[in-house]
Amino acid sequence: MESSSCERQFSSTAALNQDRQDKHNPTPGTGAGFAAIWQDVPLPFTLPKDKGAYFVDQNAERVPEFPFEPLFRATATMNQSFRFDDVDVLVNRNSLRKLLDFCAGRRQDSFRFNLHLIHRTLVIERCEKNARKLVMGSQDSGWGRNFERLYTKYPPGLEDSASHHRALRYQLGELVCVVRFEVDACYGASSEAAGGPGSLTSAMNQLSVSDRTVDNTAAIESPTRRAPMAQATAAEIKTASKKRSLGAYLPQVWFGRTPWLIVGRHTSGSFEELKITNIEAQFVDWESRHQTELRMLVAVLAQLRKSVKENGGKHCVAVYEKSTVSPVIRVFPSIIARKAIPDDLRRRLWDSEVANTSI
Repeated sequence: MESSSCERQFSSTAALNQDRQDKHNPTPGTGAGFAAIWQDVPLPFTLPKDKGAYFVDQNAERVPEFPFEPLFRATATMNQSFRFDDVDVLVNRNSLRKLLDFCAGRRQDSFRFNLHLIHRTLVIERCEKNARKLVMGSQDSGWGRNFERLYTKYPPGLEDSASHHRALRYQLGELVCVVRFEVDACYGASSEAAGGPGSLTSAMNQLSVSDRTVDNTAAIESPTRRAPMAQATAAEIKTASKKRSLGAYLPQVWFGRTPWLIVGRHTSGSFEELKITNIEAQFVDWESRHQTELRMLVAVLAQLRKSVKENGGKHCVAVYEKSTVSPVIRVFPSIIARKAIPDDLRRRLWDSEVANTSI
C-alpha cells in the first residue's frame, strides 16, 4: 500500500464563508470567502468563560438534508471545471480524526456516519447527536470562543460571517480524497485585508459572551478585489491551561494541511502567553511515525466504500459503539432513502453516468 504523504500536492476545491443567519432560511455559503484575520492584541488580559449557543456541525444544522450542499455549490461556482469523477472519498476532517483514533486503538465516544455512493465517490456525512451546543459558562466551560472573538476579525464585506470552510483535494495512499474543514484564522495577512490594524480596545468592545444578533440578510458576497486566501496562511487556534505537546494537535492540522498553530495559554482565563508555531515543518516527521495508523485508515475508507457498493450503492449507516469489547465499525443498510446531493449538482459535478449511484 502506498504511504500517505503530505509532500504530495494538494489543491483547493472550494472555500466559503457561512453567515450567521437563521437555519430556517439557509444560504449555502459564498465562494471564495476569507477566514477571520488574526489581530495583534497585547498580553496580558483576562476573558470571561464562553457562554451561548455554538455550532458543533454548522453544515448539518443549516442544511440538514444535504450537509455537503454548501461545499458542492461553492465548488460549482468558484471551480467550474472541477469534477468529482476521480474522487474516491469526500469527508470532513472531523470524521477522519475519529477514524484515525479508531485505527490507533484509542478509546472514544460512540459515533456514526451516513454513507452515500455517487458513482465511485464515497460521501461520508458527519452525524452528531446535536449540531448546536449550548454553553452556560459553567465550570466545564472553556475560553476558546471568546479568545477567537478577541483575536480575529473578518475583513470588510464579511463581518457577518460565522465561519470559514474550505476543501482540499489530496491523496491518502491510493485514495483520492476531498477533505472539508473549518479554518479558524488567516495568519500573516496584511492590515489592508483585515480592514485596518486591530487594537485591544476595539477588540474588547466587540467581545460578547452571548451570540451576536442573527442576521437574516442575503448571502454575503466577497469583495471582488480581494485576492483569494492562500492555504499557506491558514491557522488553527487553541487555548490551553496546561502545556500540551504539539503532537496532540498534529492530526487535526495534518488532515487540514494547516501550517500555523496558535495556542493561547492561560490560568483561569488570564492569558499571559501566546505561542505561534509554523507546525507544517513537523508534518513529515508525524506522518512517518504514524504510517501504520494512516495505512489502516486508508484500508477502512476503502472497506466502507466497498460495503456501500455491495448494498447496491444505496444509503448506509456506519456505527462505532464505545461499549463494545472488541472495537469495530459496523455498516448497516439504512431504512431511510436519502441522497447526498441535489440532482442538479450531481449532474453538474459528475460527468459519469454509470451504475451504483445514490439515487
